[in-house]
Amino acid sequence: MIYLIPFFLVVAMLVVIIAYGKTIDMKIVLLMLIVAIGNGGYFALAMSKNLEEAVLANKIAYVIGSFAPITIWLIVCSICRIHVPRVLCMVLYTIQFFIYMSACTVGYQKWFYETVEFHLGRTGGYLTKTYGPMHVIYLISLFIYTLAGIVVAIYSLNRSNIVSRINVDILIFADLIAVGVYFLERVITLDIELNPMSFVISSVAMAVPMIKISIYSVYENKNFFNEEIEQAAYIVFSKSLKYMGCNECAEKMFPELIEWELERKIPGNGGRFNTFLRQPLQEYVDKGEIERFVGHTYEYKGELYHYEIGALASDKKKTRGFFIKVSNVTDVVKMDSV
Repeated sequence: MIYLIPFFLVVAMLVVIIAYGKTIDMKIVLLMLIVAIGNGGYFALAMSKNLEEAVLANKIAYVIGSFAPITIWLIVCSICRIHVPRVLCMVLYTIQFFIYMSACTVGYQKWFYETVEFHLGRTGGYLTKTYGPMHVIYLISLFIYTLAGIVVAIYSLNRSNIVSRINVDILIFADLIAVGVYFLERVITLDIELNPMSFVISSVAMAVPMIKISIYSVYENKNFFNEEIEQAAYIVFSKSLKYMGCNECAEKMFPELIEWELERKIPGNGGRFNTFLRQPLQEYVDKGEIERFVGHTYEYKGELYHYEIGALASDKKKTRGFFIKVSNVTDVVKMDSV
């Protein structure tokens, strides 16, 4: 029953993080989920009554060792403002997936465990095993990600104008305690597994700087962007100029948008949009512009409006669609003219 404590703790943290999560980085949510699943495996292992149940629970527990170290490393990189390409992330997670799949061959092949036996002790069921070649690769991956996280954190000590030294200290602590406890258990034989609680502690430690960054970072704080969206009209179109949606401010400026059907061509039956924006949008698309189209205004009922047209682009600058931003600049113009 002792393994229920870290399981419920991480599940509670996961719920809190998701509830808070309008600004939190999804990597910390992923870490919490990994630890929750793995801790559930440790609990199931302790409650197992035979070899088959214990082996299945052990496979679930290996979710932590297979995926938590790489996720912790990516969180360290994120906090230290070091960009990791998505392709590299995909490759690294794929490698870890194959390592985890090798752990799932226990009971069928000798790649991960050469032998495995079930026992009942004071704290419940546990396994004794001799390790196979894939377990060596598994340990190497643990060492590599731990070392990589520490290297990134130490490197960031010289970038105190970008990365908080307090955050760096927390990252090094979290990285060492998560993997250090694992290796310590391989040297000292204990009646209980310390990994469930050590990864809970590491997850909490990782969450602290992530939440702090989400609150104070200019780049990550969505409050700035929410305020911007509330004060300006945004209208979005697909690459083929089908209407994809708008915000409430756009519906107030262009009431006809309320009647437009999503994923349909722009209606040609009048309205403010067709009067002021349809032709500039078509010209922008025909020119194949990539940069934002700025510096144009129009007047409607004594009010001045400034609009920008831009492309929605992927990381490789491939155009996915277009957007129009419209702002009421009447008060700004009046102030400039005083």
